[in-house]
Amino acid sequence: MTSNPITLNISHKKPFQVLAHTDEILIIQTNAGVDLAAADTQTAANKQKGQNNSYGCFNLGLHVNDDPAQVLHNRAQLLSLINEYLAQQNKDSGVEAIYWLSQIHSNQVIRIEDEYLDNLSLIPPAADALVTAKPNQALAIMTADCVPIVIYDPNSQQVAAIHAGWQGLANGVVFETYKELNKFKSPATNPASEDLLDTKPMQAWIGACITQACYEVSCEVVDKLLLGCEKMGMKAEDIRSQIVAEHEEANKAWLDLPKLAQLQLKQLDISVERLTTLGYESKASPALACSYQDSKYYSYRRKTHLGEANTGRMALLIVKLNS
Repeated sequence: MTSNPITLNISHKKPFQVLAHTDEILIIQTNAGVDLAAADTQTAANKQKGQNNSYGCFNLGLHVNDDPAQVLHNRAQLLSLINEYLAQQNKDSGVEAIYWLSQIHSNQVIRIEDEYLDNLSLIPPAADALVTAKPNQALAIMTADCVPIVIYDPNSQQVAAIHAGWQGLANGVVFETYKELNKFKSPATNPASEDLLDTKPMQAWIGACITQACYEVSCEVVDKLLLGCEKMGMKAEDIRSQIVAEHEEANKAWLDLPKLAQLQLKQLDISVERLTTLGYESKASPALACSYQDSKYYSYRRKTHLGEANTGRMALLIVKLNS
């Protein structure tokens, strides 16, 4: 990047965190807006009263049985808060729109360009990754345990956002996104260019997601993941040794999804930037935080273990700025 990131004092009371901000990009992770542990206690007390599950204060998912009007209000508020933040940073232009997906655990990638913008629909496309070279457009990925990834290519000035659950990682969503990014070449990425030596590696960030200590899966899931990795040219046993921990039950394992995402990105020469929260840098995981353990984030698995049917969705967003 051409400038140093801005150092921020993040407050847990805000419904979002700024993870990176340079002249070229802005990356934001949203949260529930409240401590969900307290909300869970209240929800448990209200189960017998037939009251609805808690969605925190900043649910962004329209597909989780929350009030649609409230979700749309939260999404509009998020856009307003982002632009308020940029105005405080003396940016001349703000974010024009946030783009959402109907996420289906696939390897489908959507490119946001002029033709797409001219044919916008109220129904988001069914896919699991977004790519754009257009400035001032926010790409959003919703999660509640799955791995959210954003990528910046400093050579072509493109950004991408990826929803990477275990199925997406097995199906190659990271690799398909990389292919889409490489369809748009700048002079510096052209092998015939004299500027080839000036190329810079792509950078990636992994937001809040479930970590290995909390992610129990069947051995069948592990086998499917390793088979998918083999199809992408990765050695299954090498991957297994880095992402799978033994479980006390023979047919289960503890799985490290953010580590697998990091390994797939490394296979493509994309480095994952380390993130800090309130001055703390995790050495154990490339993820920002564990969505299961940190109750300011939504966790589908945590809610399931509490006997709740629904939970909200947070978002990781990336914006290419018009610097």
